[in-house]
Amino acid sequence: MHMGDVQQGPGLEALKRGDPAAQERFWTLHWDRVYATCARILGYGADASDVATDILHDFLFTYVQNIEHERAIVSYLRLMATRRSLRRRRGADRHRELVPESVVDEDARGADVAAHTQLLLPRLSDCLEELTPKAQQVLKLRFAGELTTERIGQLVGGSKQYIGKLIRQSTEKLRVCLESKAS
Repeated sequence: MHMGDVQQGPGLEALKRGDPAAQERFWTLHWDRVYATCARILGYGADASDVATDILHDFLFTYVQNIEHERAIVSYLRLMATRRSLRRRRGADRHRELVPESVVDEDARGADVAAHTQLLLPRLSDCLEELTPKAQQVLKLRFAGELTTERIGQLVGGSKQYIGKLIRQSTEKLRVCLESKAS
């Protein structure tokens, strides 16, 4: 980060007070850098976007109070983006390790995916019904429409931070519901 970036930043004290304008400037200033860090590890797409959204949201609403100097923000965000992206990738890799690639041929894998999908869809449908209509709409726009959290916020009303938090909470509810229905 260049010295000019610090002076153009939203102001640490304003962020600590929860000033919405400062939070928006913070988000605008740091989104591209945090997303790029996540995307280098996770690839460009929903995973990198979700992790970047979580990091910026968590910083604004939890960790900003622990920062002493505005110059530390960029280092903190880079560190968190790297750590959380690696953690997300390790979690995804664990699931891939369950069936080694060399053991299953392409045709069998396609049949397994189709069979798994047929079993999963009714459970997923039941779990989706447990979410609020707004949460269902946001998830549809995010995962089926592949829209950004900013665009979804413009369509349904809400900030990127709010939409990111709603997506994170809703996907966690879906995961818990699916796991409970699997057992």
